[in-house]
Amino acid sequence: MVNRFDALCSATQTWPESAISRAQLPLLLAKVDGEVFAQVLYAWFGLILSEEAKRWFTFDGKELRGSIQSGHQRGEACVSAQAHDSGQIVGQTYFNGTKESERPAVLRLLNDSGLCSQKITLDALHLTPKATKAIDGSKGVYLIGLKSNQAHLYRYCLCKCLTSKAAYERIDEPQRGHGRIDQRSYACHSLPANALAARWRKVGMGTCVAVTRTRNSLEGKPISQQTQYYVSNARPADQKEAEELFDAIRRHWLLEVTHHYRDVTLAEDDLKTKSQPVSKIMSSLRTLTVNLLKRMKPKNMAAQIDKFADNFNALIQFMTQQVVL
Repeated sequence: MVNRFDALCSATQTWPESAISRAQLPLLLAKVDGEVFAQVLYAWFGLILSEEAKRWFTFDGKELRGSIQSGHQRGEACVSAQAHDSGQIVGQTYFNGTKESERPAVLRLLNDSGLCSQKITLDALHLTPKATKAIDGSKGVYLIGLKSNQAHLYRYCLCKCLTSKAAYERIDEPQRGHGRIDQRSYACHSLPANALAARWRKVGMGTCVAVTRTRNSLEGKPISQQTQYYVSNARPADQKEAEELFDAIRRHWLLEVTHHYRDVTLAEDDLKTKSQPVSKIMSSLRTLTVNLLKRMKPKNMAAQIDKFADNFNALIQFMTQQVVL
């Protein structure tokens, strides 16, 4: 900031006497309310929700490893909500891993952001009556991973998929990459209400989707095959509606790409701090950076950051165009 102080003052039309020093910056950031800052940030992005034309969103948590204190295994963590269609982070909240879990944080973000009425994908950690009730009760759609810790439901869905013909199916084209060939197939089955436990009937559960991922070497030799299961309160009436669920499962994991940007391109885990407010503010600023860069759709995000570092005027121009300055 010291090296670019005059240019920053000109761009922001503010004229402080001097730049904030490196020693002062953490003290200043620690005074900012991270939760309020995140709310203001996402209000600025102007997310528009419609109950008629629902959109797909995915939720996931990420540990802020630089906040883990000596003698502890967990630290601050953020939960993000990402739109499937744009890849933009549209909401974020935080929790301390030493005191609470990701589940209540996701529920809090679902309710506070108004996303309960939309279409939501979640991993198996969140297959609970509370989460499904929050979404189904708001006339939203949930599509949640199912694992063997939900023993009765898992066994029933497994047997259903193995012994009955799927209502709708799809086999994707093989994909080559990383020295292997991957192929995914999808099968959609209906779940009769009288076969489910009361806690699942009450939240509208009625569909199971099995996703089988086959991995072969480039020579065609089998490497692995894995089947994952998902449950939903959606009830596809035709192939098109079933394929919407298939596509949503695939896009659910795009949030992992965003985590990769944060860790590798923006070096989030390298920021070591004992201050929880600083961890939250810097996490939100990284979210802002990723969202803005995604709007540019650069071929290489790291290369684009380097270009901005070399050409400060181009950065200021971009930030002005995005109405950040």
